[in-house]
Formats: sequence, C-alpha cells, structure tokens
Amino acid sequence: MAIMHGVVLYTRPYRDNDLLVRMLTQEAGLRTFLARGAKKNNSKLAAGVQPYTLNSFEGKLPKQQEGLGYLNSIQSSHYFRTVVEDLNISAYVALIAKLIDLSFEEGQPIEDWYDKFCQALEKLDQGLDPQIITNIFEIQLLKPLGVEPNLRADPIDGQMDGQFDYSEKYNGIIAENHYYLDDNRLHLDQKTIFYLRQFSQIKLSQINQIKISPATKRSLQKVIDYIYDQQVGLKPKEKVFIQSMDRWQSDLSRLVQERNLP
Repeated sequence: MAIMHGVVLYTRPYRDNDLLVRMLTQEAGLRTFLARGAKKNNSKLAAGVQPYTLNSFEGKLPKQQEGLGYLNSIQSSHYFRTVVEDLNISAYVALIAKLIDLSFEEGQPIEDWYDKFCQALEKLDQGLDPQIITNIFEIQLLKPLGVEPNLRADPIDGQMDGQFDYSEKYNGIIAENHYYLDDNRLHLDQKTIFYLRQFSQIKLSQINQIKISPATKRSLQKVIDYIYDQQVGLKPKEKVFIQSMDRWQSDLSRLVQERNLP
C-alpha cells in the first residue's frame, strides 16, 4: 500500500457496487483503480471518486504495472464546485481529460501534466475562460500526440518577428515573405497567430485573467480544430458535444434576438 495523489478523470460501473476509477496520478501517471463498494450510499470512497476531484488516497498499483490498481481509502479530497456544477466548464474539462488520456501510455511518468491539470482546475474554478484554457492544452498536447507544429519561427529562414500565417505544408507558421510558397495557407489574422504562438509555450501559472474577443476566440478554435482534424486525425466525442452545445447556444441567442425585434 502507498499514499498517492491523483485527479479523477472519469469512472465506469463495475459489477453491482464497484467502480473503475480512471485517474491522472502524480506518482504513476495514468492509472485505473478498482474502488470496491464505491456505489453504495454509505461508501467512504463515494465523495472521492467524483470526476475532477483531487485526492490524496491509499492505494495499490498492479504488480506487473499492467491491469487494475486498487483504491482502498481516501485520505483527503478537494472538490472543484464551479467546475463540476457548470455544464459549460465541465464539458471543456472532459475534453482536456480525454486528450490527456489519449496522449500518454499507461503508467508513463507525467508529473508535469498532473501539475498542469491541477492548475487548470484551479483557474477554471476561479472563473477563467474554459475555451482558452482548453485551447492551451490542445496546442501543448500536440507534441505527445505526435504532431508538433512549429509556432516559434519560420522554418525556411528562422524569422521570428513580423507577419505570419499558418501553413500545413510547412507544419506551422511561415513569414509574410514566404506566403507565395503555400497557396493553401490558412489566411489567419495576426491576433490569432499571436495567441497560437503564446499558447504553445505559456504556463498556466502565468495566467490570472483572460481578455480575448469573441471573434478571435472563434478563429483560434477554428484553426485548432483544423489541426486536430487534418494533422492529428482525432475528434473525441467530448469535442463533438462542445460543438453541439455551441450551436445550440448560437441558435438560442438568434431566436431571442428575433423575438425582441420590433
């Protein structure tokens, strides 16, 4: 037995009263634990196995580093109320969790990503923009997913200042004097390029407020979705849900505006 620290990503039913708890742990990366009796009303584990709960717990890892571990007791828990109770925020957190789960091997040491995820939950619980926090993860997770666009300098001559656009052909940004080399560049505005470059290297601990216009947010999401669709080939159901939610909100706003017209 050992004391470990982990954030619950999601749970799955297992038998009548048990749960399989998927965690991102500080000590052992991504792990799945069997929580016996966690579905019972009087279970002492119940509070600690809620999604996005930060736990200190007593558990056991599998002997061969494969298969299930065991979650025996919860020492302490921290519940991010705003994250869990706000549907919009929890949808974005679910996407972050899924991307982390898809990006790394079972048991791979990724303490830095554990720290980032904990910081993200804290920032979101404080009310920071969930799309932008998620966009930062989407960009920074491209490297472990096997696609790392160059967002620092033009690969042709190393230029780092000036006007840039995104080029799939050159896997990243190219400077204005090289636009002619790619007729299919994305024609992004410079604010979008600026934030893409910032997101590739910013630390969440540096972010205390977010002020980005709705137009720039839409542009950022469009190019990030393009990279995931075209270069990664990945579209989790969590992403589909967010897109559906955004369309529903847009339709609702348009309906309200139409009804308010004289």
